Amino acid sequence: MSTPILLLIAAVIIIAGLAVTAWRLQQRVRQQQRHLEAQQALVAQKKADRQAFALDSLRIISSNVIEEDLNLSEATIRCKVLIDALELNENERQPYEILDVVYEKVQHFATHQARKDLNRAERERQDAAREAIEADHQQDLISCFKRLRHIQLNG
Repeated sequence: MSTPILLLIAAVIIIAGLAVTAWRLQQRVRQQQRHLEAQQALVAQKKADRQAFALDSLRIISSNVIEEDLNLSEATIRCKVLIDALELNENERQPYEILDVVYEKVQHFATHQARKDLNRAERERQDAAREAIEADHQQDLISCFKRLRHIQLNG
């Protein structure tokens, strides 16, 4: 065989090898893109599920407050955390800012077992202080909870 034919055969073999390598790389990229899209869809679904849970919880808690089955401080703490989880922008969050105000005032009070562990005088002192805060902000909180009963996210 002559040199030009051998060079031609070598070139065809090299080009075929490069074509196969390029095809394999392209398939790998497509597979990675599909995997990435699936992961993004999963993340989006989990976020949507968390938002739906938070919205439902906000509606239920707010209804309980309006029906007077839940005190304002406890509802404020729970709803503030749920509103934070929704990651609302400043304009969306503005109608609920009273939750932040009251939360800052009541978050330090003992709850659950820590409250049970307080002596009677301290528990009564904390209850009186909490009730005074609730009374000071009652109208704004009730208005906020009435809005939260019907909260919807845009988009």
